[in-house]
Amino acid sequence: MALDVLVVEDHADLREEIAFFLQRRGMVVRTAGSAPSMDEAMAARQPDLVILDIGLPGEDGVAVATRLSGEPRPAVIIITARGRVEDRILGLNAGADLYLVKPLDLRELEAAITAVMRRRPQPAVSAPTWRLDTAHWRLMAPSGTTVALTEAEVRLLSPLFEAPGSTIDRQTVAERVEGDTRSIDLVVHRLRRKVESDTGEVLPLRTVHARGYVFAAPALLG
Repeated sequence: MALDVLVVEDHADLREEIAFFLQRRGMVVRTAGSAPSMDEAMAARQPDLVILDIGLPGEDGVAVATRLSGEPRPAVIIITARGRVEDRILGLNAGADLYLVKPLDLRELEAAITAVMRRRPQPAVSAPTWRLDTAHWRLMAPSGTTVALTEAEVRLLSPLFEAPGSTIDRQTVAERVEGDTRSIDLVVHRLRRKVESDTGEVLPLRTVHARGYVFAAPALLG
């Protein structure tokens, strides 16, 4: 996903120069010339990063950075002509991730964005989960596509979904399906082909040589 950046700068020429540069670097960029304009933009969509001028009209950038310091919040890079140590400390204490002094070198700004975003915690990604509905004889892939199952296929998958990630021996599976181990192999083969055909996804049903079967993915039963 492209980085979503909001440039908050009251100087129109600099604002557009930054936006144009970052857009050419593949970022999604919106702009605002004041704190109220920034609030409107953020109400429409929360950005990943705010590039914030400290000398805004009305509510200044330090006050804005303080407002943005709650959770969840975007990353904040302050840009300003104020280069004193006291001003830097003030900006950082307000919650900014980084403080850059004008005049800006846009290559330095790009490097700063990369560094700041690398330090930001990444959102947890949930593992793809398969769901077996034994009451209605159907299997739901992580994409949400549903596959209609036969009774034998439901019986085959049930013990695997009861203990996903664990190897279920062939005899246990055969008893649940009420067939011999040879017929189990045929059911497994047909089920794999059907799931891939209907969903475009590979069924994570693995054969463990001389032992049995394992469902090698997060799975829910019911």
